[in-house]
Amino acid sequence: MLQIWRPIISDGMTPPERERFHNLLLMAKESPFEGERSNALEAAERMAKRHGLTLEEAARSGGEVMQKASPVRQRERSTFEQAEAESAAREEAFSEMTQFMRDAETHARSEKLRHDEALKAAYERGLDAQERRREEQKATRDLHIRKNSRRRDPLIHARVLLRETRLPLTEIASICGLDVWTVTSIKLKMREEA
Repeated sequence: MLQIWRPIISDGMTPPERERFHNLLLMAKESPFEGERSNALEAAERMAKRHGLTLEEAARSGGEVMQKASPVRQRERSTFEQAEAESAAREEAFSEMTQFMRDAETHARSEKLRHDEALKAAYERGLDAQERRREEQKATRDLHIRKNSRRRDPLIHARVLLRETRLPLTEIASICGLDVWTVTSIKLKMREEA
């Protein structure tokens, strides 16, 4: 029978490793996705193997074997060394984060530049010339055509206002968007008809 060699003394897990091991076991047990369960189980097995245990031994012991840290190691680290290590870890994390942010910003800038260049090249090739012409025609048409399609023809509207109200000619001209002379000519023509 072939025996697998395991180290006798375990280095022990750090608290974050213990928490990760526990979370992996929970995910392997409770995840609704088969792939996620199998991946979590494999990761937990690798973690237990790294500390010289099978998954069953690590789970059965509640991680107690892995939680035992070497007393020599605990004595070796002074509070000053711990503070230095924590400071170095913070600085490294900060530098990694700033590098990531710089990379993300650079990537976004290059993507925007690439998009703008591609758009400019497309305009030069005339790929959307018809669409741009249509938009320009619509913009110029909107200046001439009234926005409100329910609005009456100004000449007919002026005629109705002259017939049904006693508004001054200047008021009717401003309501209909006509000049006073046009409104006056409409009023005079209405007299001739009657």
